[in-house]
Amino acid sequence: MKIWKSVIRIWFTLASLASFLVGWAVLAHAPKPNQFNLSNIPAMPKLDPVPSLDQVMLSDQSQIQSFVPSNQSAFVMRSGGS
Repeated sequence: MKIWKSVIRIWFTLASLASFLVGWAVLAHAPKPNQFNLSNIPAMPKLDPVPSLDQVMLSDQSQIQSFVPSNQSAFVMRSGGS
């Protein structure tokens, strides 16, 4: 029984080392990805500046988006745990 344990351990060790080395060789010889090229990047779009807090506070209230749901009934999930 002890001999079989040793044989299996040696077999696993050799199989692991062989698969690691084969994987390393496959990755080392894999084609390299395209290199970074600045000429392929599209121009960034122009965005409007973010309004300051003063502008938001002084603006018309109808323009401010409300993140509070209109339905005030709250959905509460409860678990049966302690």
